[in-house]
Amino acid sequence: MLTAMIVDDEELSVKRLSRLLLESGEFGECHSFLQPSEAYEFAKTNRIDIAFLDIAMPKMDGMTLSGKLRELDDSIQLVFATGYGDYAVQAFDISALDYLLKPVTAERLNRTLGRIDKKRSGAPSLRVQLLNELKIYNRDRQAAPIKLRSPKTEELFAFLLCKRSVSREEIIETLWTDMETEKALKNLNSTLYYIRQAIDADKIGSVMHAGKTEIRMEENGIDCDLYRFERLLKQIRSEPERADQLLRQAEALYAGELLKGKTFEWITPIRRRLEQQYMEQLEAAYRRRLANDRPLDSLHDLGVILKLDPLREDIHHEVIRLQLELGNRNEALRQYHRLEQLLQQELGTKPDYRLKEYVRRMMR
Repeated sequence: MLTAMIVDDEELSVKRLSRLLLESGEFGECHSFLQPSEAYEFAKTNRIDIAFLDIAMPKMDGMTLSGKLRELDDSIQLVFATGYGDYAVQAFDISALDYLLKPVTAERLNRTLGRIDKKRSGAPSLRVQLLNELKIYNRDRQAAPIKLRSPKTEELFAFLLCKRSVSREEIIETLWTDMETEKALKNLNSTLYYIRQAIDADKIGSVMHAGKTEIRMEENGIDCDLYRFERLLKQIRSEPERADQLLRQAEALYAGELLKGKTFEWITPIRRRLEQQYMEQLEAAYRRRLANDRPLDSLHDLGVILKLDPLREDIHHEVIRLQLELGNRNEALRQYHRLEQLLQQELGTKPDYRLKEYVRRMMR
């Protein structure tokens, strides 16, 4: 998915174009700015694939901003959207992808998106699995997984994939903490070399960009289950009318915890944050389905939460309550005993006495 930037001092134009871009299905993110200076500052630290720029703006016009953006990253594609036709020749002189006259229509925008497709490299060069165990494949899905040279090579590649963009300094501080800086830099460079060796030379450029101070993974060159999963969670929040459908897609994609079995110290907070975001959506779905009188669907959502965090007493309590409401007394009792066993094995404790009393009272 592409990342777009819209810069226009007319708020209605910004909202309209943003909606059209997101509806096209080509864009995962669309950042909007009314002030060119704010857009420029944002672009300094964030990746932008395509910038849609108004031309006639106060303080800094679109042509000036386009030059500044190209200085930051000459791969940014430029599209001018303006109410004036006087700048078309100038726009194409600076290799703009397209020139749109306002008001922009969906039909005309589709022609622009068609040009974008032609300039893109096509299908992602790599397919990477991070949810559950780490697996790396070239574009051919029938091929065997790519083998990296060593555990440290795997860790570096996984770290880059999870961080997307990270300074060399942070990499060293995270992965080579006990080494002197100069030696750590040499280790980083040699490990990057091993990654390049493992991935075809004609593909690595569309996957990883290693600058002097920063290393950036190009999401457009990678079909990564983590990236797709995070986009689904974001869509669920922004498109509540499609939440149930999108959540089922996310559930199918979540094959296991992030980098399951890996004990990298840096992965723990990322893993917890991802699971927390997922559980928040599952809990919201549970409440939504319960309000719509869909208790079986609610039980399903609670079951998925317990797979992620089996020690959630509050979730066990909800499962027991729902089973009792449905008349499934034996299932409710089994759930309570399951919780009893888990707490004893994992923590050496017992369920909250209020839950025990609730179950005893309901079983009379």
